[in-house]
Amino acid sequence: MNELINFSAHNVEEWLVLNNIANKELYLISLFLLFAFLVVLLAKKYRVPIVVGYVFLGILLSPDVIALLPTIDQEISSMYTFILANLDYVTNIALAFIAFTIGSELSIKTIKRLGKSIFSIAIMESVAAFIVVTAAVYFIGRPLFMALLFGAIASATAPAATVMVLKEYNAEGPLTSTIMAVVGLDDAFALIIFSLINPIAYSQYRGEGAINLSEVIVLPLIEIFGAVILGLAFGYLAQFLLTKFNEKTRKILTIVTTITLSSSVSIFLGFSALIANMSVGFAVRNFAKKNLQISEEIDTLTIPLYAMFFIIAGTEIRFSEMGSLSFLLIAFIYLIARIIGKVGGSTLAARISGAPEAVKKYIGLGLLPQSGVAIALAYSVQKQYAQDPEVGLLIFNTLLLTAAMTEVFGPLLTKYAVVNAGESQMEANHH
Repeated sequence: MNELINFSAHNVEEWLVLNNIANKELYLISLFLLFAFLVVLLAKKYRVPIVVGYVFLGILLSPDVIALLPTIDQEISSMYTFILANLDYVTNIALAFIAFTIGSELSIKTIKRLGKSIFSIAIMESVAAFIVVTAAVYFIGRPLFMALLFGAIASATAPAATVMVLKEYNAEGPLTSTIMAVVGLDDAFALIIFSLINPIAYSQYRGEGAINLSEVIVLPLIEIFGAVILGLAFGYLAQFLLTKFNEKTRKILTIVTTITLSSSVSIFLGFSALIANMSVGFAVRNFAKKNLQISEEIDTLTIPLYAMFFIIAGTEIRFSEMGSLSFLLIAFIYLIARIIGKVGGSTLAARISGAPEAVKKYIGLGLLPQSGVAIALAYSVQKQYAQDPEVGLLIFNTLLLTAAMTEVFGPLLTKYAVVNAGESQMEANHH
């Protein structure tokens, strides 16, 4: 009997603790959204892309900065860090919608028109970033396996910030279409590069010779093609339903259900959720016989999601682990080398493939933000090298710091690019 009472008491206690956490998550989300609202007001006033405001706000709300406040003790600080970590699902949902948006911007017409330049730019800028960063990190005396890992992660571009800027400034034109397509494809290439390089780096680190080919080539291909097939199937079904429905409620539920379902199924099957949702968007855009007119609904739905996404991305930075000079040197070298690789590779490819003039001039500026996928890759490296924090933590922290920086200046450069290429409808209205 006593055991029973203990058991139920323990359950009640657990229940209370859990519920309390749920409340605290709610407090945090409401605070973040309140701050996001203020950020939007300020960003509009000073004509800065809203994303920059969100990321900056996130950095100010990072546990390290919060811990400096006089009223915050160790307990509250740990609790805050814990709750933040529990908001992962928000970032996953936001990324799913971002991927869907990219996919839905890719019409087959665009790909026919810009296809050659899009593919060559995406391949060249990913590979160039990989080569330049690997060489640079190796050159400053770091071991080869570490240089390879940095290079592989450097190839990824975060689509979210760029897509949001293009949406915010209503950008349209060859440069916008190319950037959209390239940041979408980029993730697929980055995943391939990382999956090829990671096992090589790891066996180099452990001093082994042989590498299992199926792991290096077969698994990433399954992850990518599985995601594409899954996404196209979900997308085909969604557009079939959307063509039938005219009522807003049904439309919105169809879209949201499709996006979240395709995310959960791909995560469950070990496919790339990002690529799956891009394929959903692509299918919805290209299989439908008529214009489904869902972009306004999607834009409205994603406003709070994006706000949370970028604020949470900003909070991931940990200044306390970034003090040493050797760390700052690596971060600086990584940042500069990656910019050279991305801008150089994409510009060269645009010239070779005969892309439109605006694309040749400005394409590199739209490819700099890096969070999301890159941080996820760095996180997987940190787990893989758990017994050697020198390696895992160094890579993870370098990525957090440089990602935060690119998330701040990347959107500014994207804005500069689309405004100067004359593709921003919003700035056109200002003049």
